[in-house]
Amino acid sequence: MKTYTSENGWFSMELPVSWEEYDCGEDGAYAFFDTNSWTGNLRIIPFRLARRRNPSKDIASIFIQDEVLKNEGANRIQLGDFDCAHFRKNIQQDDGDLFVYYWITGIGNNLFICTFTVDHKQEKCEQHSTDLETVQNILQSIRMKQSVEKLSAA
Repeated sequence: MKTYTSENGWFSMELPVSWEEYDCGEDGAYAFFDTNSWTGNLRIIPFRLARRRNPSKDIASIFIQDEVLKNEGANRIQLGDFDCAHFRKNIQQDDGDLFVYYWITGIGNNLFICTFTVDHKQEKCEQHSTDLETVQNILQSIRMKQSVEKLSAA
């Protein structure tokens, strides 16, 4: 494993040695893939949400609950120590169908929208469940700089 730290130093996480960042062309998004064997793209988009009326309110938990309610098949799961909305969507493109797996997690006013996009054919491969487990382990390792908490039960 190797430690990855975001460009602005706001968060860090543990990546498998064979995973590398690539430029996905989207400002504020961090994108990764396994250089040994491409099976999908992991994208992490961090947000700091404004707490206008009640600074102690856990805005992330409200957002996560909203995602569970509005996305068919979504489940509220534990991602390390924190709540997470987890679901999958089927996306149709000209060159084939894709599955996009979502993990939306955070605490307080810190929110992470994380996706892992795979070709729908990947789902039938043995490697697929291993890849999803690897991605979830990466996401569980996220640590926020300005918080004692981390997104992991460690």
